[in-house]
Amino acid sequence: MERLANPVWAALTGGQRHLARELGAMLRYEPDVAPFCAVPEHGMFVPARDLVQLAEDVYFVGAIPEVPDGWRLAELGGVLQMVYRGGPVTPPPAGGIVELDALDPAMEALTAIAFPGYFRARTGTMGRYFGIRDAGRLVALSGERMDLGTLREVSAVCTHPGHTGRGHARQLVRHVMHGMLAEGVTPMLHVGARNERAIALYESLGFERNGVLRHARLVINP
Repeated sequence: MERLANPVWAALTGGQRHLARELGAMLRYEPDVAPFCAVPEHGMFVPARDLVQLAEDVYFVGAIPEVPDGWRLAELGGVLQMVYRGGPVTPPPAGGIVELDALDPAMEALTAIAFPGYFRARTGTMGRYFGIRDAGRLVALSGERMDLGTLREVSAVCTHPGHTGRGHARQLVRHVMHGMLAEGVTPMLHVGARNERAIALYESLGFERNGVLRHARLVINP
């Protein structure tokens, strides 16, 4: 479970090494896949010659690097990491759940309401994503993001504000969890440490708190 302390690095050296791009000692996803970058250990110094290769702001989770003068890491508050500790999950009623095309632009549009900038044009290629539509419009979403091998992240849990309170998030998360467990993979996720409503939902589904990770954005051209 050491990998959970540095999840982006664990994914880019594990189940998603095919998506990794090297920048000196750092690894990152392509910008249109995900905005995350990683260092192998917390506190590692990253020289400017590597940082200048970044053309946009990137996010670090868990292991936060040291950067030279003239660069800035903006702390964004902790993210709570949760890991599923329960038994088998029965699949929820189908209830209109559909698997989405990996490049469906409706996913990026929907997630922009809740967490703008994190879901990119090709984030859907990181795993399987599922949604619920109403009159053809995508109104709820969840899927798989970081793949650590035996652990996989439930992510992009999002419901349009006009469609909350209908159980869509619970239904979709259970659907994603069921698929992971059927493959022998343990679900895990990240949620804002102060988002008590979402945390309560995940705890009711069998997730347990694994700890709070630091979350910071490297600001380009500060």
